[in-house]
Amino acid sequence: MQCHIQVNNLALSYRWKTFQKTIFQDLSLCIPQGSFVTVIGGNGTGKSSLVKLILGLETPDDGEILLNNTRVRAGYPEGVRSNRIAYLTQQIEDLFFSETVADELSYQGGRLADPDIQDIQKKLGLDLLMNRNVESLSGGERQSLALAQFMIQDAPLLILDEPSSYLDHFKASILKGFLQTAHQAGKTILHITQFETEIEWGTHVIDLDQANVSVVAL
Repeated sequence: MQCHIQVNNLALSYRWKTFQKTIFQDLSLCIPQGSFVTVIGGNGTGKSSLVKLILGLETPDDGEILLNNTRVRAGYPEGVRSNRIAYLTQQIEDLFFSETVADELSYQGGRLADPDIQDIQKKLGLDLLMNRNVESLSGGERQSLALAQFMIQDAPLLILDEPSSYLDHFKASILKGFLQTAHQAGKTILHITQFETEIEWGTHVIDLDQANVSVVAL
């Protein structure tokens, strides 16, 4: 079994003055190539921290993470920069860099004349907003733009950090269908969620509430 994401003896803790909280201690995981893995767990179990470590946005106390046998360097989110990772975060304001909706989608590598991308725009109601300034969009419109940004990227690894917490039912159903299609196409998906009903979307689950954390096939 080839690991797309390999976690070796990972340790992470947070310190503030005299307070210290251990998040991970000697954590080892193999997320198989082409799998659809759902990560669940209570608040403070390290769901978002695991994502940040995989992306290279945090530095572990010990251990390493490999993406396709290449070590992740903390402080160098190379996977995102090279379009090997598509990342959908709860903090959608951090995703926007351009002035207009059209510029934003083009910035993400979207070919706006591509029929598939035009279909995404239409489904999410962005087809009539292409010339709008991103700052003028409503909260719901920004959610649609963030989702479209994620969907148009052609990356082999998709990472989502609790997207359903801010998506309405209609957009969540669009996302679910997209992820199922992406999985069938052979992409690896790491999906962080607080909703146990979403476990059935994937092929494997990681429960960070368990004493011995592992990747369990469904």
